[in-house]
Amino acid sequence: MSWTEDSVVFRGAIRRSGNSLVITIPAELSQRFLLREGQEFVIYGLGRRLPEFEGALQVYLGYFVVHEKAPSALFRIRVPDGGEQRLQELLRRIRDEFLPSRVMYRGGGGEAEAELIFGAITEKGVRRPRSEKEVEEAASAIEFTLRSEGFEVLEKKLGHRIIEWRTVDPASISKASYRLTEVIRWSWEI
Repeated sequence: MSWTEDSVVFRGAIRRSGNSLVITIPAELSQRFLLREGQEFVIYGLGRRLPEFEGALQVYLGYFVVHEKAPSALFRIRVPDGGEQRLQELLRRIRDEFLPSRVMYRGGGGEAEAELIFGAITEKGVRRPRSEKEVEEAASAIEFTLRSEGFEVLEKKLGHRIIEWRTVDPASISKASYRLTEVIRWSWEI
């Protein structure tokens, strides 16, 4: 995959600090990429001849990694013969209604486990973190739906999962209108 140029562009001047040369990163870029003081990076010198010679410095930050502590609801379900496809279709409807950030499914041998993660980070962006009470209410409604569709719920367990995200753009977190600092931690890994 190729690099895409960011919309924030600025002109600056190289300054001297002791025996080193220094470039200032404007606030817009530091907020957009969630940069922190003391963060490590790698600088590459780049050049090309087309026909004039051009030079560039690439400041490589690494991989943006987010760890999210998200509430979850795990259901262990007895699946009657031939009911696996019906259960998967029901889980799709449940996903569309209750909007979990992830649904993990394991089935076989007459039993299935469905775990619904109710995180703030999704494949499509960031949304409001859900409270414990909201997840409990959703889990009760999901259990009722499963039972009313003829499935036996053997176990319902509420808890938390630590989910690692490596596809999140830092701008989606920095621009989120919700307070996420209590449910996520991020870092740049070189």
